[in-house]
Amino acid sequence: MRQFDELAADLPSLCSQRAEVAADLLAHQQRWEDADRAIGYSVTRQEEAAASDEEERLIARLFAAEAMSLRGLSTKLDVLIAVGAEGSEGRHFPWPELRRIRRDATRLAQLQSQRR
Repeated sequence: MRQFDELAADLPSLCSQRAEVAADLLAHQQRWEDADRAIGYSVTRQEEAAASDEEERLIARLFAAEAMSLRGLSTKLDVLIAVGAEGSEGRHFPWPELRRIRRDATRLAQLQSQRR
């Protein structure tokens, strides 16, 4: 209503319609909130944001932990590739090189397990 009041300040004819405009806006806002509750839009957005925050927290924990084996290193590379593929770097990130490193780590882990 602040914008309406600013516009109406110079137009007295609009001032007389303020109550009607306010009622219309209130009714429109109520319809929007009812529709939002019916489809769960705001709740879903909040849950999505919480899930995204949790994903970032878990990824940070994963990369903060030391890999204890080649399989662990390969798993970290898998996660990096999967997460990075969704990121903003897109094609400019060295995806082929990371995939090669992951294949090397997997191959070395398999060789290591065969020698045991």
